[in-house]
Amino acid sequence: PNLVDHYELVAGMNPDERSILSKYKSAVVVNRVVYIGGIQVQYEDGATEVMGDAMIKSPVNKFDLFPLSRIIEVSVRDGDSIVKLEEYADRILQFKRSKMHLVNVSQEVEFLEDTFMHKGVSTPAAVCKTDFGVAWVNKHGCYLYDGNRVNNLLEKGGRRLISDDDWASFITEKDASDDDPGGSMIGYVPKKRQLIVVRDSFANSNSGDIYLYDMVTQSWTFGDSKFVGTAGAEERRTNFVNDWNGDLVHINDEVNGSVFKWDDAADTSTTFSLVTKDIDFGQPAQRKKIYKVYVSYKGDGTGVTINYGVNGDNDTHTGQFFRCNANGSTTGGTASNVPLHQASVGTDDWINAELKPTASINNIYSFQIKFDGTSTDANFEINDISIVY
Repeated sequence: PNLVDHYELVAGMNPDERSILSKYKSAVVVNRVVYIGGIQVQYEDGATEVMGDAMIKSPVNKFDLFPLSRIIEVSVRDGDSIVKLEEYADRILQFKRSKMHLVNVSQEVEFLEDTFMHKGVSTPAAVCKTDFGVAWVNKHGCYLYDGNRVNNLLEKGGRRLISDDDWASFITEKDASDDDPGGSMIGYVPKKRQLIVVRDSFANSNSGDIYLYDMVTQSWTFGDSKFVGTAGAEERRTNFVNDWNGDLVHINDEVNGSVFKWDDAADTSTTFSLVTKDIDFGQPAQRKKIYKVYVSYKGDGTGVTINYGVNGDNDTHTGQFFRCNANGSTTGGTASNVPLHQASVGTDDWINAELKPTASINNIYSFQIKFDGTSTDANFEINDISIVY
């Protein structure tokens, strides 16, 4: 007879275990162990118990076994429940609605490393994993945990890139007592190293609006109605996932659950609008004078209007520039709302268009440029914008 092995050694659990099965809201695999969170425990007698703020870890290499004795509770009965689990750098990020617990799982015994208040999420779709770390969004900001610290991506150099009011009006948080499956969601485009935050996953008004964050330039761009159906209507959407090719995909309810891929390739557009931020050149209280603007572009810009506004007047962009010659130099004498050369400059070389304002721009505090127009060709591209001031 086998006198060496016993039940606990073979099965990986005590024979007196009260429960080995649990339902769960979220799960991650770390070091050949599954951690589940937001659990409903099922006992031998069929009774169940909800433990919304607890985690259970499986034995090593036993991914469908969750003994109750291996429960992990970092904050017991705090009135909050686990929404999402994500792992990075031997840590589990345990997201609740109002906080985020950072749990170190590098050793046999897990321990709470830190708690970040007001950094929870209302829906699992508000969290995604990148090659820089774990990113998530809520009404207070957009965050990235890089393995060392939590960074607020809405802040740069001690300045806020998006105002509190704009962000709060953009983000949608799902009510815990509501059956509405909505809420803001985030996805990652690894090929461009960009994060995409969508206003809402439900078919509400303007729910397809986005904020796009470029991790290389550390800058934000707002996009109007970038996630809508082919007929222009708002659609319900699933969370984002990255497919085998690294593309960002999701499913909406437009065509019987069809799969859609995020595509930022240029298209011919009948309505084109690109507005820069309100540029104060790092000195918001100092008065400036604007001499000219250089725009490097190629393609057909004949239908592109270019105007400017000053001092934070975001609704009025009426300032004009003189029209450009074929080589990009200014004519200095023909004022126009469409100042680029009135023929296609081709797509082989970049043209540096010299935009000279028709009126003096003096004693201003900030400056903003708006590119607009109709019937814009798909080959029109802007490479960079330089302002002489």
